[in-house]
Parts: sequence; C-alpha cells; structure tokens
Amino acid sequence: MSCFHTHRPLIGVVSSREGIRMMLNQTYMDAVWSAGGLPVVMSYTTDPEKLGEYAAIFDGFLFAGGVDIDPVRYGEEKAFDSVEIDDLRDAFEEALFKAVCPTGKPILGICRGIQSINVWLGGTLHQHMEGHRQDAPGEERTHPIYVGEGSMLHTLCGKREITVNSFHHQAIKTLAPSLTVDAMSADGFIEAAHGEGHPFLLAVQFHPEFYCKKEGDDHSEAIFTAFVDACRT
Repeated sequence: MSCFHTHRPLIGVVSSREGIRMMLNQTYMDAVWSAGGLPVVMSYTTDPEKLGEYAAIFDGFLFAGGVDIDPVRYGEEKAFDSVEIDDLRDAFEEALFKAVCPTGKPILGICRGIQSINVWLGGTLHQHMEGHRQDAPGEERTHPIYVGEGSMLHTLCGKREITVNSFHHQAIKTLAPSLTVDAMSADGFIEAAHGEGHPFLLAVQFHPEFYCKKEGDDHSEAIFTAFVDACRT
C-alpha cells in the first residue's frame, strides 16, 4: 500500500516563458517538494477573477528567476541593451503580487523575484552590473554574503556569513519602504531582504534551489523548509 503525503501545502510558482510554453528549472520544483510542498506552475493572467482564485487556492507563492523587469515600471527608461523584458510576465507578476501580498500568505522571491518584489513595493533597480554572473555551474557557490544579526535570514539559518552563487546582472538600487535588508555582498549590494509586518515574505538575490540539500548546504534547505512550513498554517 502506498503512503502519500496528504498535507502538502500547495505552492504557486511564477515561471518564465518562451512563446506559449512555460519555462522553469526543475531545481525550483525539487527544492519545494523536498521541503514538503506541492509546487504548481501558474499560467499568466491579469484577470481579477482568476487572480482571486490563485490567491484563495494556493497556500504560498514562489516568485522565481527570469528576465528583467521593464524599467518603465520603476520610473526609468531602458538604458542598456542587456536588459531583457517580458511585458506579459511583468503584468502578471505585478497583478499577482498585489493580489496575494495583502492576504499574508507566505511569499518567497528568488533572483528576479527579489527584484520584482522590490519594484512592486515601490523600489528601484540597478539596470546593469558587471561581474555578478558566474561561469561555474549553479550548484557551485562562489562568493560570501554577510547576514544581518537578528534578521529573518539569520533566524532561519543561524549564520552571519554564507557562501552563495551568482547569476544576475541587476540588483536592488533603492530598497522599497516596506522591505528590510537581511544580507549584503562584499561589494555593497543587497543579497536578501524581508517584508516588515508580513508573516513570511523573504526574497534573495542568489539561487538556493541549485544546491538545496547538497553537501555543505548551510542555508538553502533552511530557507525552503521555513517557507513551506509557513505555508502549512
């Protein structure tokens, strides 16, 4: 007789797309599943009725990595050819975030996720940065970041310094008023933040899903476990 997990919280995942195909690295799904959640990729929509159903049905939301947010959405014009934009994703993600954030349901942002959450809450971004995209595979952690004492990330992993990977060319410039910095890179960029007053809103610039539960992991499993556990309540 098979034994099924009957109480896995349902996690809505925002993916990338290529034409009409949804695109998402399997590592996101594996990390959520291993933490006890049931990940489901959501189709794009700005229909208020559908967004309301998403907000009601899912227990938590994962805003995954992908292309860049249109600078117009934080009051700037595109200044670099390296800025890749998907207007449909921007529209869906903003509408979804504004539908689910007031519910207090748990939210986890990764890479683009921290950038988009910051923008949807009123912050801005550095449109292009050099030297923050590693050549090594994703499971290889290449640089240290420094975690603020007593921050949400510190509470989850118990570390003041962790080593992470790096696959981005943008980062937070002006932090949104309702976010608080959790971690910084050695060169002074925000690597993690959490939402003040929100039951669970954590966003990170790195990609913990690549090395979750792999040898030497001292924070990734803790992040996903805390997120999924918060989705159970």
